[in-house]
Amino acid sequence: MDPTQAAKQMAALSAASQARIANTRPTPFLNSQSGTNSAPSLGGTNPPGYLSSNYDLSSGSSTQQPTFQMPNNHPPSTSPSLIDPMSQSIPRTVPPANGTNFAQRRQGFLTGLANVMSSMGTPLPPALTGVPSPNFDPNSSRWKHLELSSEIGTIRLAGRDVGLFQLWGIVFRNGGGQAVTDNNGWSAILPQFGLPEEVQQRGPNLGTIQVAQLIASLYMTMIYPFEQYYKNNLQEQQKRVRQAVPSTANGSSSFPPSSAQRPESAPPTEFTPDTSHAHLVGLSNDSQSNSNLSDGNVLDQEVQGIKRKVDYDNGDGKRARQKTGSEPPSENSTSAIPPAVDRSSSATMSGAVPASMQAPRPRQQPSRRKIEYVPLAREVDTYGGRDLNLLENEPTTLPQRRPIRDVSEWGTVDIEALTMSIRSRLAAELSYALTTLTLLSTMRGATPGSGFPLVQAPELFDEVLDLLEEQAFAGSEDSTLDLSHIDPEITTHRDILTQVCELENQPFAVLVPSQGSKDPKLGPLQRPGDIVLAITNIIRNLSTVHDNFDFLSRHTRLIDLMLRLCTVTRGEHRTISPASSALSLGDLIRVRRDVLYTLSTAAPNIQLSTSSPRINLRMATRSFHLISSYLVDPIEAVPPMTLIQLVGIPPSGNPKPPGLADIALEVFSRLSQLDSNRQIYSKHIPQGSLMSLFEALVHRLPVVDADFQLMVREPWLSYMEKIVIVIYSLAFLAPPELKQKLKANRALGFRAVMWRLVQKLLMNHEMRGHFTICSKRAVEAMKVLDDAEDCFDTSKSTAPIMSFGMGYGEVGDNSSEKGTGLLGGHRGVTWEVLMLHEVAKDEVFFGELESLSRVEC
Repeated sequence: MDPTQAAKQMAALSAASQARIANTRPTPFLNSQSGTNSAPSLGGTNPPGYLSSNYDLSSGSSTQQPTFQMPNNHPPSTSPSLIDPMSQSIPRTVPPANGTNFAQRRQGFLTGLANVMSSMGTPLPPALTGVPSPNFDPNSSRWKHLELSSEIGTIRLAGRDVGLFQLWGIVFRNGGGQAVTDNNGWSAILPQFGLPEEVQQRGPNLGTIQVAQLIASLYMTMIYPFEQYYKNNLQEQQKRVRQAVPSTANGSSSFPPSSAQRPESAPPTEFTPDTSHAHLVGLSNDSQSNSNLSDGNVLDQEVQGIKRKVDYDNGDGKRARQKTGSEPPSENSTSAIPPAVDRSSSATMSGAVPASMQAPRPRQQPSRRKIEYVPLAREVDTYGGRDLNLLENEPTTLPQRRPIRDVSEWGTVDIEALTMSIRSRLAAELSYALTTLTLLSTMRGATPGSGFPLVQAPELFDEVLDLLEEQAFAGSEDSTLDLSHIDPEITTHRDILTQVCELENQPFAVLVPSQGSKDPKLGPLQRPGDIVLAITNIIRNLSTVHDNFDFLSRHTRLIDLMLRLCTVTRGEHRTISPASSALSLGDLIRVRRDVLYTLSTAAPNIQLSTSSPRINLRMATRSFHLISSYLVDPIEAVPPMTLIQLVGIPPSGNPKPPGLADIALEVFSRLSQLDSNRQIYSKHIPQGSLMSLFEALVHRLPVVDADFQLMVREPWLSYMEKIVIVIYSLAFLAPPELKQKLKANRALGFRAVMWRLVQKLLMNHEMRGHFTICSKRAVEAMKVLDDAEDCFDTSKSTAPIMSFGMGYGEVGDNSSEKGTGLLGGHRGVTWEVLMLHEVAKDEVFFGELESLSRVEC
């Protein structure tokens, strides 16, 4: 055949093939229902996070116009044309994305999003994107109300974590933000993040708001500007790629040489989202370099491809190839031979083709893909098995409850109606009456110290005491009960606390029935122990009103009943139990504390000597045991500095004395102030109990210099004065034989401790005026103990018998004392103290101190 005719036939074949390819090429864009493009913007470009495993979204460093770059490391000879359908027709296996690549893609997205918002003048919080933003101001930023999660790129919305990267991928896959808004599709996105349809607004009476509106507003204000930049870059890249491809002389597009020169073993490189963000300058340079190749080489290679197709069709005949919608057409499937072409001439030309090119190429087998199924699970941040975030958000979903009524809403309270409510013993009436009394007990009048006057409602108060006695003991105490068997051992407050801790630390302690627990037979009624605690709290509040001091202190039944609540019993193995069956050990600790504070205000006027000897015995014994339980524990009965070190409080701060011990000292000092009460204690309290309390108080006195430095502070000075006063009271009411034991007890060292206290306080020139009271009481206590006499014995004459020649005014003169005083061994130091101006001007103080230092026999 003539070479000229052969060239014409090849040109005709090439033109026919190009026309056939143009007619049968699949459309690379899939339109959504709304008309927008929800498929890849460029061939092979997919929404981020759903196809490509090596997707990496990054942004340029410019703050004016954010760009999205990618490295173009592939040489032009191995990269397929961006608009060549044959180069994109071969399917490519995409490896699944792993955690590392996903994190990189997400960080690239957050970087690009941060740059876009920064260029718009609304920078995002660095804690959200992980990108530093110097222009971000948390006080004036429009994003200051966002609730950020602990993970970067995630916010909290309606109590759930919403990832911005996942949200953008879902919306982009559905056509973009505008398309989702037009189709009302925001509600369909909520299940992707486990979001509810509605959420309660913050603030009272604001109702609920649609979560779909919240997520739509979030996307359109934060992510939609980034979406617009993203789509604009893709459209600009498509435009530049089309302009960079040269056109043939007859108007048809020529095949890029890269598609013909690519070796068959190398799969074509698909245009992935990594390359979709390439810098446009580099992309245009690659396109220009491809267009500079020779058009003749392109024609020769395309002719060889057509000849292979003709030979293959001659050998196998016309056969239909099975196609699927998901498989793109292959390189040769789009070519067809027009009917005007002479097959014989084509067969003649096949002789010039090498033998290796005449055999049909086998179909490429797809490589194996590893499919990993990740189960859907909700990540829960638990603390001890409890989701605290869920518990905090739960009240917002509940309906608004009616708030607690204010005191002003109570209106006028009828005291007689309260009395009848308590007397009825109905659950609802008792609840109303005790609640109202609690509020009345906390109210104060116009003048300081005034409040609810009990003297005007004695019947109401008697009903309250009847209810207390009924719930705690189921009746009054038997007056014929022999009280001589009372255990003289003092149960300390520390012993009760230790047993409570041991019981509650046992396994399944809650399941073990104990004293004070609610009886299941009561049903919906209140536990008796709670009623007892409510009443003791009411009485304690009322005891702080000045108008109620005399009324409470002279109410013998009240004092006896409250002291009865504080008693304990010893069971098997010396276990401690409350005397009231309605109280547990924890309730007993609260009751004893309330009673102690009540006695601190009523103690000055309490009369332990009544007409009933049994009541006197009960009140004296129980009050002494209650007070001593806070003072006689050997671990806590230590000097001030040792006590601070025991508690673990740094001395450099502002440590204070133990509160309960300080109140116990104040109660006993006021109760023992009257001689009648001292006589009751001396008569009914065993000598062993008196000696235990006396020794514990001596051990609490300051010894070293660090202890005396604490006494400069007012709380510690008051604490020391109370200790010295109680020591004086005990020395006064102690029998003579007990005084001799305490005086001769060398292990106790009472004389040395007390004299060191007096000396340290009086020799301090700066603070001597503040320490005078404490020094006087210390000297008086030593004087009473040194005399070793019965202070309640009135049989001795108060004045000596008048002798012959004695004048009228000399009857009251004190006779000189004989014997060695308690401070006889410290006569030199004693004289220095006697010469002080504060001591010399006080005749009583000087006389007592001088008598303690006598040495006459």
